Amino acid sequence: MLGIVNVPDPPPRRGVVFVVADGPQYRIGAQRQFVSLGRSIEAHGYAALRFDYRGMGDSEGHHRGFLHVDSDIRAAVDALIANVPTVEEVVLWGECDSAAAVLFYAYKDPRIKGISLANPWVRTDESRAKTMVKHYYRQRLLEPNFWRKLLKLQFDYKGSLASLWRNVALAAKSAASTRGSSGSGNASGKEVRDEPLPARLAEGLRRFPGPVLLITSGRDWIAKEFLEVVADSPQWQELLGAGRVTRHEIADADHSFSNRPSRDSLVRHNCEWLGSW
Repeated sequence: MLGIVNVPDPPPRRGVVFVVADGPQYRIGAQRQFVSLGRSIEAHGYAALRFDYRGMGDSEGHHRGFLHVDSDIRAAVDALIANVPTVEEVVLWGECDSAAAVLFYAYKDPRIKGISLANPWVRTDESRAKTMVKHYYRQRLLEPNFWRKLLKLQFDYKGSLASLWRNVALAAKSAASTRGSSGSGNASGKEVRDEPLPARLAEGLRRFPGPVLLITSGRDWIAKEFLEVVADSPQWQELLGAGRVTRHEIADADHSFSNRPSRDSLVRHNCEWLGSW
């Protein structure tokens, strides 16, 4: 695998490994996000490593998806410590499905002392449907283009109504399925791998003992879906209410923090959090 490391002077005790999203992306990140973050974190006195999964970007091999990248992340942590031997504490940073990958991995590696998560991916058919029903259709009714199509008879009534009712039916299952896996720990005795994705991620967060930074974007459907899951899950609410979790919402940010003000806010929150513990 190929990676780029930023090393400040003097060499630091703490370093950050950026785990890329499975979009697909590579070590540059959307709108050069990882370049900006890596350089800013270096300027604040921390090492930063951004890398390509196997089979992505400039790395060789076969990519297997975000559910199966534990060994890739472990190799990146090994490489950071090998190249910056002063590093004693590693932070993992992840966005979207790479945030999920971070939660799957972090508690298994004692070198990981903190995790930074942005707009975590918790997608199930039911959670997507609930988000669509609660947010998308309401917003659509406020869009002039929707009413123009309606008045010009350019609207697919049959397809749209079928989609609406399908999402309503799935959304009706969402709260029950989320609450069904919302107890503390894995009390049911089921293997964690058999649980729905939100429950598996909650279990990963529960098992990780260190500080956590959570950032959500105000203009992102994936962030809204995550917050809907949290609202329906006492377990998620308990986990995110713990003192070790720092939360921020960047109201004007989209999913990839593509505009300069939201990118600056993302950098600031991460650097302040890294300096707070």
